[in-house]
Amino acid sequence: MGNMEKALWDLADACLEAGERERPEKQWLGHMYDRFREENGGLGKAEADEMIYMRMYAQIPGKPSDTLKIRYWRTGRHLPVSREQCLSFGKAIDLSEEEMQYLIQGYYDRSDRVFEMEQEGGEYGRRIGLLNELIREYLDKIHPVVRRRLYRSGADLEHSLRHIYYTDARSYLDAREPDQTEVKQHIASINYVSEFGRQMKLLGEIPRKTMIRHLLLFAVPFVSRKLLSSRLEAFGYLPLQDTHTQVDGSRLDLLILGFLELYEADCSGKDPESCSRWFREAYGILDRYLEERGNTSLRFLYFKALRERQ
Repeated sequence: MGNMEKALWDLADACLEAGERERPEKQWLGHMYDRFREENGGLGKAEADEMIYMRMYAQIPGKPSDTLKIRYWRTGRHLPVSREQCLSFGKAIDLSEEEMQYLIQGYYDRSDRVFEMEQEGGEYGRRIGLLNELIREYLDKIHPVVRRRLYRSGADLEHSLRHIYYTDARSYLDAREPDQTEVKQHIASINYVSEFGRQMKLLGEIPRKTMIRHLLLFAVPFVSRKLLSSRLEAFGYLPLQDTHTQVDGSRLDLLILGFLELYEADCSGKDPESCSRWFREAYGILDRYLEERGNTSLRFLYFKALRERQ
């Protein structure tokens, strides 16, 4: 993968460099803030921050530092600590419904809504139905040797989903040629039980980067830029956009779009096994390069629980 290795390194370098620039989402919020000031009689920034504070908290700021967080949010130095605070801020600067959605999906980089409990039907029912369908497709692709080993150990695929997923994810980060038929003890993934279980029920805040990882691992090798974007939208997230950034400014979308473009170009017309092998080997090259560069934000198949068992 000589030429491919260089292409992956060049892609990573381009994304790392782009990540040093100002977030487009921050610029957008700046425009929304300036519009708010203009629509309220051309307020100065200090006056505007005070008005926003009063709208959010229904009280006059007691000291100058009270409005400091408003300034931090509008300048991109910090983000609101919660979804509720972010929405309150958006409402205070008179964002439209469409703009509020972009505030959450773009600026805040989250799903359009959060579910706190399992529900029958409605939007939750639609989304959990889709997720369960993707999980079934993922399990249908499990290697026959793994199926037999799990069966002999008294486990089934559905109840072993977390461990299969964890083992699968680890194989992408392993420098060796991954053995996809190896089944280690479930203790290896024990620290991932609570988090993974909650996410597979679509409960609580699920970071967009985390959902991208789930959707990619469930789909490989039958994945493309178009497919991943459409599925992100189906779960209430912003689709892949080369200008979108994570809250830390990193260009994850640009990286994934470039990676999948290489994947589609190299694997078009090839058998699924070859495509899966390409994806694993190419991601391994990319991940090791990003790790060497000290960047975790762009390692889209890496997550904390993997590090805890290394």
